[in-house]
Amino acid sequence: MSSVQPFAATSSLVTDAVLPVIHPTLGRVAPAAAPLPLPRVLLCDLDGTLIDSMPTLADLATDVIEERYGTPRVLARELYLATCGLPFVKQLEEIFPDDPRNADASAEFEGRKPARCNAIRMTTDTRRALERMREMGVRIAVSSNNGIENVAAFARDAGFKFDLLLGYGDGLAKGRTHLDAISREFGVSRQEMLFVGDSLHDGEIAEREGIPFVGIATTFSPDRFSLRFPLIPVVRRFSALPTLF
Repeated sequence: MSSVQPFAATSSLVTDAVLPVIHPTLGRVAPAAAPLPLPRVLLCDLDGTLIDSMPTLADLATDVIEERYGTPRVLARELYLATCGLPFVKQLEEIFPDDPRNADASAEFEGRKPARCNAIRMTTDTRRALERMREMGVRIAVSSNNGIENVAAFARDAGFKFDLLLGYGDGLAKGRTHLDAISREFGVSRQEMLFVGDSLHDGEIAEREGIPFVGIATTFSPDRFSLRFPLIPVVRRFSALPTLF
């Protein structure tokens, strides 16, 4: 069972708004949860959470893995998605441990990423959800394992001013180093934060670090989230997030 704080829920919540759903393991309708406590700082993953970039990234990763390792395309895509949430170089180390091709493959992926992803923007509904959270008094940070330069490029054209941008590099990564940076910047504890992400890896970070978490069921299905983390809330779209509070 997950050690993430359950936000006073007695079973998983999977919702576009706060609606009852079928629990995937108990096979019964779960009651709608009470409103969640409002965090002081909201940490938002980027790819698959704030922007719909995961299909594009999966296509690129599939190309690189097929070309560099000779892996069939269907399997290459499955391997990428199964390890998503990590920096690509660490994904490759999980998929192909100690393979000398990993560094060059990662460099190729990162080099080709901006041309494919820089034009992807937040939807109007996502931006409105962020604005609503800010109206509630919540500080909003990006916490991504995308490169720092890519996170900054995204923010420049986002149409929303984030309070803090954190990416992968210079000794920082999603997880403890990002959380420590946020604690220093805003003077908040782990329990005063809320992490929102689309990958099981994001949920595992929250579980390991003791930070509340909400899953966004874009990359993984609601059932997949609920099976791994039976006590966390899950929404199908980022725009539904403000309805949880």
